[in-house]
Amino acid sequence: MYLAGIEEVPSSGIRIRMLADDIVLWSSDTAIPDLESKLNDFLTALSNYAADLKLHFNPSKSIATFFTTNKHLYNYQPKLRLNNQDLTYEKHPKYLWFVSDPEFTSNKHIDYLVLKSRKRLNILKYIADKNWGADAATLRLTYLTLIRSILEYGFPIYCCASKSVLKKLERVQLSAARIITGLKHSCPSNIVLFEAEVQPLLFRRQTGFVKYFNKLSSFGQQNQTSKYLNNWVNGQKLKKKSPFSQVESENFLTEEVEPSSLQCSLNPSGGGTLQGVFPLQLKFTRH
Repeated sequence: MYLAGIEEVPSSGIRIRMLADDIVLWSSDTAIPDLESKLNDFLTALSNYAADLKLHFNPSKSIATFFTTNKHLYNYQPKLRLNNQDLTYEKHPKYLWFVSDPEFTSNKHIDYLVLKSRKRLNILKYIADKNWGADAATLRLTYLTLIRSILEYGFPIYCCASKSVLKKLERVQLSAARIITGLKHSCPSNIVLFEAEVQPLLFRRQTGFVKYFNKLSSFGQQNQTSKYLNNWVNGQKLKKKSPFSQVESENFLTEEVEPSSLQCSLNPSGGGTLQGVFPLQLKFTRH
């Protein structure tokens, strides 16, 4: 509640969003020195705002990162300071449990999901003990609850990853399906998935992709991300497709979806409605 009016801190080309105690600042510019100068000035103003409220941002728990499509600048480390201390540079920052990367490949995030999911496969193996283990229905429910939810986290963003990277997620699900059914590795994968009653993740992503972006589009102009999506024009400079360009190329959006709305039930700063989802262009965050 102390930081409810943090968006009113004077800024020039700086955008700020927060969720609970996680704060993200970002800005875009073609001139890097000007970009760093604007961010540092805003960080100073932000520190002064917090000091007036008897609060203190911890620089050791804050990071800076840099996103660009210029390959020559992939290793550039911005020089940002908070409370007279240099912020640590993080090339692959994690925000809301999504691991970002400057190459926009989602490889690091998928590797993180695979690592976390394989650790939970051990739980599935343990409760599938031959002597006293749970039945297939219980094992399947355990997989859906503890593992598949992890494999699908952030799919509207990582959906554009390469096929070879996405197959890493499919292999984790296949391992879980073999544990559920008890079928050997010589059994074809499609039969294993059929016996375990689980869909390939590719099919689930396609269905979820259509539902997610149509629901997002239905929020209308009052929602920031919905407005951006509906007014988006493909100016693709990268060789690989972005999520929005995939939505356009596959004609996923339809006008037959019932309009939805987001309303803010609590607005301590007074006035306005909930602005909606913000993009993952991180420049500064507090953990």
